[in-house]
Amino acid sequence: MLGRPRRTLLFNELQIHEYYDAYATPTPKYMILCFPDVGLVSSIACRHIVMEKKLGLVGEIDSPTLLPPVSVIHESSPISPVQLYMPEDRSFLMVLSEIPLIPGSVYPFVNAISSYADEVGVEYLLAVTGLAVPNRLELEKPQVFVASSKEEVYASFKGENIEALREGFIVGPYALLLKEGRRKGFSTVVFLVESFLDIPDPEAAAFGIAALSRFAGIQVDTKKLLEEAELIKLRTRDLMMQTRKAMMDMQKQMERQMPLMYM
Repeated sequence: MLGRPRRTLLFNELQIHEYYDAYATPTPKYMILCFPDVGLVSSIACRHIVMEKKLGLVGEIDSPTLLPPVSVIHESSPISPVQLYMPEDRSFLMVLSEIPLIPGSVYPFVNAISSYADEVGVEYLLAVTGLAVPNRLELEKPQVFVASSKEEVYASFKGENIEALREGFIVGPYALLLKEGRRKGFSTVVFLVESFLDIPDPEAAAFGIAALSRFAGIQVDTKKLLEEAELIKLRTRDLMMQTRKAMMDMQKQMERQMPLMYM
């Protein structure tokens, strides 16, 4: 059971409670951000990585103004619904939210997380999310797209089955992550996988994990994820319902439009 944190940092309205030595070596090179979104692709992918890689809980994020008064019970320990995980080799940090962010909390939340990443020396901000397509049911292999704040990231995927997202809208926390990453000098990389809009999509999550593994060298077996796909869909129905409302409030449907200047 968790005890008192080693240190608590305050970024704007966000409290980050650390249960690890943030300045020990090696410094995590990547920070992976996971928020419930389209098809729960991010949530499903990141939870699978936590379980498959046996990541350790090293921190939690809380806020009296940006998050609801919720505790999640894991292994008999009450913790925040937003947690920090890290593997033993300290190769990456993961921020995993078990609840959707409300629109008013997205800006300060992403700003605080990117400031914390800068504080602990992270070089890359990474994310996997869904990109809703109307013909998802017909796709055996959904296409993976990549959006980044650095041009050299696009070059690294030449010859791969990953397409650069050159035009379009991205809505929600990952849209802000790309902007904040560019402004603060991070290499920000967001993988978008064709998926259902409001149906949990473990299969799309598996493709997202493969892209993430390819880029960051995080080897994760997705066999169990695909075997338990139907069970995962049942277990995540309630979270999908909560996320659906948050997506409507953020005008997620804008992702299906093209920017006016490119029409």
